Amino acid sequence: MAMPLRFFAVLFLLFAGDTPSHADAFYISEQQVDLAKLLAPPPQAQSDRQKQDLVDVLDAQRLRTPEQSEHAVGDNNRSVFRIAGEVLGPNFAAERLPKTSAFFNRLMGDARTIFLATKNVWNRPRPFAVSADVKAIGEKPKTRSYPSGHAIRGYLAAIILADILPEKRAELFARGREYGVSRVVAGVHFPSDIEAGRFAATALAAGLMQSPAFMKDLTEVKAELRGELGLTTQ
Repeated sequence: MAMPLRFFAVLFLLFAGDTPSHADAFYISEQQVDLAKLLAPPPQAQSDRQKQDLVDVLDAQRLRTPEQSEHAVGDNNRSVFRIAGEVLGPNFAAERLPKTSAFFNRLMGDARTIFLATKNVWNRPRPFAVSADVKAIGEKPKTRSYPSGHAIRGYLAAIILADILPEKRAELFARGREYGVSRVVAGVHFPSDIEAGRFAATALAAGLMQSPAFMKDLTEVKAELRGELGLTTQ
């Protein structure tokens, strides 16, 4: 069951230090959430789990329909409006929600800085680099595979938007999960990359809850977004 965003604040207190943010971080830095310490390592090369990961990618490739392929390629789009637009409808659009757009750009920028540093720790190759049998569709990212940045973005967006819009909690979390799985369908991530991305998103959400600037902006975004969607302010 999905839990309210304030739950993650409690979780974060279990492992957060009192390290100040970097000057270039809007809300949170890699000093505050060290994913290399919080995530398990990816499966080792030639391990049974790595072999199963590859089998799962090849199975997704074999079973993907043209519609699923098109959707997975569309999910290359990293915008929160792509992530949640299918759930929240046409009014969930950047041009209608300037505060929401800027807010997610800021927090996703912080998240990207943190997870890119983590990718470099493990340096895991992408599925299409591991096996020539993997026929990736859409873009072939040059960054490393573990954890999945898309899974982090999708699940982090779901956590935050579900706090703003609890009426849509189940749908948002389902879409956040699907957004990550699209990367397996596309052949650019292993399932364990996606799993790690969900854990990472939870840790990042917990860290964000410790930022007064984030909480202030969240309040403003909540008013803007609920107003635009015609929902009462909670």
